[in-house]
Amino acid sequence: MPSMPHEGPLDLVRQHPQIAMDLLQATPGISLPRRAAVSLAPTDMSAVVPVQYLADMVVLITDAATGDPALAVIIEPQLRDSDIKRYSWPVYLTTARRVARCPAAVLVVLCPDPAEADKCRQLIRTGHPGFDLAPVVIDSGAPPGRDGTDGPYLTAFAASMGGIDMASEPGARRVLDAIASPEVSEADRLRMTAIILTLASDAARHLLEAMMTTSEYQKTFVEKIHDQGIAEGEAKGKAEAVLRLLEARHLAPSKDQWQRVTSCTDAAQLDLWFDRAITAGTAAEVFAD
Repeated sequence: MPSMPHEGPLDLVRQHPQIAMDLLQATPGISLPRRAAVSLAPTDMSAVVPVQYLADMVVLITDAATGDPALAVIIEPQLRDSDIKRYSWPVYLTTARRVARCPAAVLVVLCPDPAEADKCRQLIRTGHPGFDLAPVVIDSGAPPGRDGTDGPYLTAFAASMGGIDMASEPGARRVLDAIASPEVSEADRLRMTAIILTLASDAARHLLEAMMTTSEYQKTFVEKIHDQGIAEGEAKGKAEAVLRLLEARHLAPSKDQWQRVTSCTDAAQLDLWFDRAITAGTAAEVFAD
């Protein structure tokens, strides 16, 4: 099972896929649309091979004006160098281009340890003339957002990569200020706080938790998160009720419909689906817009 150091940065990208573009801004040789739209894409890299290859995350960058795919970004957390990845990473690139029908793809490796990151940067030679892969590797030395000037999501990302010393008061304050930013929704704030506290060292977590209870941060991190937690707990119960009713009535939801229910935090929407599920003849009727 993937560890929290593996999953934490990915969860932040799931919340804010724009981070993928930010990671590539300073990378030479990568062309980005002038006006771009960013979204998560399927991670199944099995389209052209008999073995199942699942990337950790794929972000698709499209031209906002035309909607055409411009760049598929495969994001792979890697805590240490791995020989087997030197065979699978080129597969991810070629398959991502095929799956997304995208003219270009790039591999971004998240490796907090600078020494291991240097190993991950080694050129992967495929044997085909001109087809060598030099992974784009982000480590804790200088991740985007480290200086706190790139917005709250990148600052939280830098902290998740170990680029900010959260065991020091200036570092902890920078991270708390980022999470408390009005740019961050209440739902994202709750998730970001959980990610950061889980990734923090014992010393950093104790400092962060102590600072959260001060008058400066208490309203944001104690009162609001407490209220949000109650609301999300209520929504979780309603979501489970919808799924149980669908199962009892043999209205099997699709994978997308199941995800809509489990990720929904809108109690009114969940109530509507529950009411529809009482009389609907198909799952599609329940989730009709």
